[in-house]
Amino acid sequence: MQKTKRITITSILGLIFGFISWAICNFAMGHTQPLSINLVMILFNVLLGFSIGISSLLWHWALHGLVLGGMFGVILGLVASGTGSEFIWPLIFGFIYGFLIELISTVAFKAGIASS
Repeated sequence: MQKTKRITITSILGLIFGFISWAICNFAMGHTQPLSINLVMILFNVLLGFSIGISSLLWHWALHGLVLGGMFGVILGLVASGTGSEFIWPLIFGFIYGFLIELISTVAFKAGIASS
């Protein structure tokens, strides 16, 4: 039950952060992206949340979120296939979103990683 609660919470948080990424990219940065890129951004963050939820690494929650968020940020930065800001922004937001997903799910919802 605890694992299902954690996966659900982290996936929903990933979806929320996906829409935040979409809003930042399309409104704050002043240019609109094609629908396919918007969907990849949103689904990638849902996958980040889901991966954090299913992970069984018994690390401290902050380190766990930072490492997984950084890994997903690097992958998304490479998918953006650029250098400079096209690579850096997904990496920065990957760290931030991974940390926040873990913080909210572990501290606020008390859905930490269940030890076996």
